Amino acid sequence: MRLRNTRVLSVLGRFPVGMFLVLLLALGPLCSREGRAEGAAAPKNHTMLMFVGEDLGMLSIASRREEAAWSAPAVAKVVNREEFLKKGRTTLAEVLELTPGFYMAPRESGTQPYLRGIPNSVLFLYDTINLGSDMSKTLHPLDYELSLAPIKRIEIIRGPGSVLWGPDAFAGVVNLVPLSGKDVNGVQVGVMGGAPDSRAGAYVNVGIDRGWGDGFFSITAREGQEERGSANVVRFFGDGQQTVAPWFRYGHENPGKGKYLDTYGRISLGPWITLSGKLSHYSKPYSVFEETGQFAWLEKRSTDWGYVKLEAQKRLAHDLGVRFTGSYERTEPETDIIDMSTTQSEKTGYLELVCDKGLWRGKGLLTGGISYRRKRVKNAPIWNAYFPEFLGPDNLAFLPQLTETDYSTRLFSLFGQYVHKVGSLDLVAGVRYDNHDPHKDHLSYNAGAVWSGGRDWVLKLFLGTAYRTPFSRQLLEEDTPDLEKITSICAQLSWKMNHRLHLGITGFRNRLYNHIMEDPYAGLSQANNQTITGVELEAKVAMGKGLTLEGNLTLLDNNGPDETYRLLDYVFISPEGDIVKHYKDIYYPYDLGPETLANVSAEWEPIDRITAFLRVGYASSYPLVAPRNHGEAEVDSAWVADGALTVKRFPFPNSQLEFEIKNLTNRHYSIPGIYSLRKAKGTSAEVWLRMNW
Repeated sequence: MRLRNTRVLSVLGRFPVGMFLVLLLALGPLCSREGRAEGAAAPKNHTMLMFVGEDLGMLSIASRREEAAWSAPAVAKVVNREEFLKKGRTTLAEVLELTPGFYMAPRESGTQPYLRGIPNSVLFLYDTINLGSDMSKTLHPLDYELSLAPIKRIEIIRGPGSVLWGPDAFAGVVNLVPLSGKDVNGVQVGVMGGAPDSRAGAYVNVGIDRGWGDGFFSITAREGQEERGSANVVRFFGDGQQTVAPWFRYGHENPGKGKYLDTYGRISLGPWITLSGKLSHYSKPYSVFEETGQFAWLEKRSTDWGYVKLEAQKRLAHDLGVRFTGSYERTEPETDIIDMSTTQSEKTGYLELVCDKGLWRGKGLLTGGISYRRKRVKNAPIWNAYFPEFLGPDNLAFLPQLTETDYSTRLFSLFGQYVHKVGSLDLVAGVRYDNHDPHKDHLSYNAGAVWSGGRDWVLKLFLGTAYRTPFSRQLLEEDTPDLEKITSICAQLSWKMNHRLHLGITGFRNRLYNHIMEDPYAGLSQANNQTITGVELEAKVAMGKGLTLEGNLTLLDNNGPDETYRLLDYVFISPEGDIVKHYKDIYYPYDLGPETLANVSAEWEPIDRITAFLRVGYASSYPLVAPRNHGEAEVDSAWVADGALTVKRFPFPNSQLEFEIKNLTNRHYSIPGIYSLRKAKGTSAEVWLRMNW
């Protein structure tokens, strides 16, 4: 059992961000008298910051319709394009790490996301198309494989969203909204150079708007060395039936460069019909170490991913509308491990019909829908052993056991949500029925209230449930496994004053049922229950003379039994020639990630053309599952500083020059790897030149 951060006020006093937030409260009256003039308080773009991190630019995932995040029935945030560009955020992981509740763990094969203490619990959408995979809950396109070049805004909801978005909208939902021809009626070009390792990239966005219709196309290419590791195990699997001889296994090899290609396009005929599609390919090599440091080897993850989507909508009356969505998605990941390759395939077809109806003279809005999803998975890989222990010279014959399984799933869903306005109070309630094959059927629900005090403050209260589909390994071991369930209670109070001081506090309590972890050390854990409580604090203040300070703090606690893993201890051959496996139970705390997360940033715009940004982030230490390391593995606490400088209309009138630097203090703190702790990357920098016509 682990119980942490039980005294929130004492923690606030210990950490600089806590003192920073208290200082912002004290600065409120001062800002109202000595801040910018009223006419200069609004941001340069045509949106208005409504509360901490919120954007009046539309949010579409809270109610399946466009609405302001400030009043949406969800703990919601919108990050627009101008904001993430001037902060030097070039990947989705870098955007989310500035958001309260999110922790981005930088593993070798790709970033692992945590939200409110739950790993791999976010439903990632690209124009409402699911970016996740049923083959592995650890496959997330959060790094350079997903380009932000064609992205207009990023919508973020913290809290379950299964009623409207189905299974896997577990702890939150993130939707990337692409640009359209109406946003870019011309050409946008960007070129990048970076160091170390001579990284380079470029993108082109082309948009056309003809009034009756519009079109948009984007292509991004990037190449660069992801790490400087090396391998001493360069051959192992031989012909796939037995290992190569020990004297042939060892040598020296370095990872090559990562290569990324990302395209997106869409065509719209008025507001009624939109045809869009995305096609991407990436290849990311990386080195992997086992915990003793004796052996290292190379792996490479390559993926071809794409989709086609048709969307049609029609207003049948001023208070009645229907929307149809049909999509086909295909993912083909390939993993190279030393001298062996595995290739998988996942195909998904999806149909959905949604209707929204205004009721009670505009006081009520009913959103209902029906959907069907068919998914086919081929060659899902399931490792049944701890791979590094096979690499030593004493192993002359044994190969790690790999099972590849094929399966298909069907999901039929009915869902509805109703929002009713009573004065300044909005009441919301929703329910969803999911008919699974082969999983068990489930019912999700939500209820909440949004109480708005004009334009100055808003109070939100929510109760909801969600479910998460099983790992491929669970399907192999059990015919109809139970789905993991979350019950969440959340409250948020947000307040702003004259667009100069914005404050927010969010408290939540999540209860996990039938929780199962997947770990490369120990396989699947046994089903468990956990309770996670937390608080998220946010503050933003305009100090005058173009200076804006912002900070957030996340504190987490969990309470529940330790996770139990049934570990394959060793294998031997009996006198009769049979292979005998010996197992033992091991116990580890629930993987909450860091119990304390913090960000402090300053944005300075001394003149209209120049913006400087500096951010300092903190993540506390946390333990890892490490059965062969006697439970001593722990990720270091870390302070990290990033910076960005943007110069508009330079060197050309229609251009913008950006300089971005990551980990500028060059701190080599430990981070979680697949099989061992690793050292974080040192300082890196990129220079972007963006031009518009």
